[in-house]
Amino acid sequence: MTTDAIKLVEAIIKAQMATGHGSRRADKPVVTLSRDFGSGGREVAELLAKRLAVPVYDKELLDAVVERSGADPQLMAQLDEKTRGFRNSWLVSLLSGENVLTENYRHHLVKVVLAIFNTGNGGVIIGRGGHFILAQQDVFRVRLIASPETCAERVAKSQGVPLEEARKLVAEVNEGRSKFVHDIFRQRLDKPAAFDLTINTDRLSKHDEVAEIIFFAMQCRHRGDI
Repeated sequence: MTTDAIKLVEAIIKAQMATGHGSRRADKPVVTLSRDFGSGGREVAELLAKRLAVPVYDKELLDAVVERSGADPQLMAQLDEKTRGFRNSWLVSLLSGENVLTENYRHHLVKVVLAIFNTGNGGVIIGRGGHFILAQQDVFRVRLIASPETCAERVAKSQGVPLEEARKLVAEVNEGRSKFVHDIFRQRLDKPAAFDLTINTDRLSKHDEVAEIIFFAMQCRHRGDI
């Protein structure tokens, strides 16, 4: 586990879910950020987290879930949103029982995400259906989108792959993310009402400007302007 993941697990243990379902307001803000692959989500999340002085939770979130659940990391990874369309889900089912594993993953994932809210340390939670887990809490839920072609062009440039390959990769990753949310939460990933703010980064392409827009919107909501 990474240092951040260890700290997160320690925070979970310390919090002990003291408030039941995390009904209290966090001392620092919590933002959930759902994103299309190639929309700039990771970069925006890091800039926003810096602006808010809170951590970013991405891969370490899965690590913490794996550690708490005691599941085999390779099997648990099949349920991570970054897997490509759950290609090997049949192997998960064969080796461990898909239903049991899914329920176990969801149980620990919910505990980890709620703990981030409960500890009061705030954070920007990337993906993992965090906007559904914290739907009833005082958090700001953001989704970043972009057209498939724009996303493919960005991925091709950042990963140094041909545009056609990037198009397939974007479609594959986005499908995997949608399937993750549906399989774990039985919800549509792109449900408009599930977010406080949706930003199309086709033209709003500068990560720092997008982060500032989110920050401004959070301030407006806090003042009651929106």
